[in-house]
Amino acid sequence: MMTTMMQKLFVRASFSLRNQKGAQSIEWIALAAVVLAVLGAVATFFSKDENVGNAVSNTLSEVIGHIGDKITGD
Repeated sequence: MMTTMMQKLFVRASFSLRNQKGAQSIEWIALAAVVLAVLGAVATFFSKDENVGNAVSNTLSEVIGHIGDKITGD
């Protein structure tokens, strides 16, 4: 009985260690954060021209919305 329980625990633990989905998700989130930081810097640079600033702001909002949709699965 104890051996069977330990084997099941070992299988679960080894599967969790081999699962790379969590690490890949973190990498994509980090990449998105870098892209957002660059776009924010561009928006700040062009803040004197309101049309460009608004366009960048709207694009950022759309990108964030799409990322949220991908995360939630909508």
